Amino acid sequence: MITYFYVEPENVGKDSIQILGDEAKHILTVLRYKKGEVIEVVDGKGSKYKVMITCAEKDLAECKILSKTLLENEPKVFLTLAQSIGKGMKMDWVIEKGTEIGVSSFIPLVTSRTLVQLGEEKEKDRLVRWKRVAISSMKQSLRSVLPDIQKFTSLEKLLSQIKDYDLALSGSLDKKAKRIKSLFSSKKSLKKLLVIVGPEGGFTQEEEKKLIQAGVIPVNLGKRRLRTETAGIVFCSLVFYEVKELG
Repeated sequence: MITYFYVEPENVGKDSIQILGDEAKHILTVLRYKKGEVIEVVDGKGSKYKVMITCAEKDLAECKILSKTLLENEPKVFLTLAQSIGKGMKMDWVIEKGTEIGVSSFIPLVTSRTLVQLGEEKEKDRLVRWKRVAISSMKQSLRSVLPDIQKFTSLEKLLSQIKDYDLALSGSLDKKAKRIKSLFSSKKSLKKLLVIVGPEGGFTQEEEKKLIQAGVIPVNLGKRRLRTETAGIVFCSLVFYEVKELG
């Protein structure tokens, strides 16, 4: 089975890399790789390296670069998921599965009905934890780009950035909202996409109005009502299917 390991980009040199800390311990102590063995390593910036271990210490693996591959297994579109934050570990799950299917960026979204309210320090702790989740999922899914996990963002701030995307979509319970297939029938090139998913209680009427005024297209995902974390992954999967990145 193919296994990818992670190296911090700043530890990549011209001809060699250094893997430090827990990742090195996992390689050398848990998996028992030895000096002279070849492994595959990604830097989260789009490069995958085939390297040979030249020095194996307790928490340090120095490796010689044998080859380099760019953007392996990465989608051709840049999809950002703005996901309203749920209770408990729900956002962890969204980041894990979203990374697996190809999401390039996550925005933890704060709306009027968002139930989770955190202080500044706890927000920082969550971002650190979510980065660890994304690294693990990137390696598991054989990607080479680590998704960007942005700071907690209000809906108002997100709406001010809509113009940066080729297409912005939001989940809607309105039966009259568009179906996703109808939005990808033209041959227009779409490179940067935004998917917005609200909280368990949905967006308020005022928020829905603001979304539409900003140019966001409401999309109905089907007859059945989905939990917010399920909706985020289903929504992104449907988009990737329509742009021929899944299925």
